[in-house]
Amino acid sequence: MTTPTFPIPALEGRESLERAARMQRRLYRAWRRHGEDPRRLRVVLTPVDWVLVACLAVTMLGLGVGLDRMYPLVRPSLAHALYDDLPVRPYPDCADAHAAGVFDIPVGAAAYTVDQDRDRDGLACERG
Repeated sequence: MTTPTFPIPALEGRESLERAARMQRRLYRAWRRHGEDPRRLRVVLTPVDWVLVACLAVTMLGLGVGLDRMYPLVRPSLAHALYDDLPVRPYPDCADAHAAGVFDIPVGAAAYTVDQDRDRDGLACERG
């Protein structure tokens, strides 16, 4: 079985070059018109795109839950960064705690905050 061949006109001579130039100008004008009309730039999502977006959302949710379980000490520091109405801490920073003579604040104490525990060993504002 042979495949049919289609004749492709060669770009030879002045007429062919002028015809190619006309086609190029028409394509350029159509491209410029398309870029100027904001209604033509709408993004249309296909059902496959929606499935991919849903998979991405579920994956990001799973990563967030997994990271939250792996690193539970991060949540209080994120909450502190997100909310301004957190209770006032007795010692806003370790310099104030050290000035008051308080060192090695354990995890259960009211003055303990995660962001003051640099090495995450359960003791905030350590000596040294």
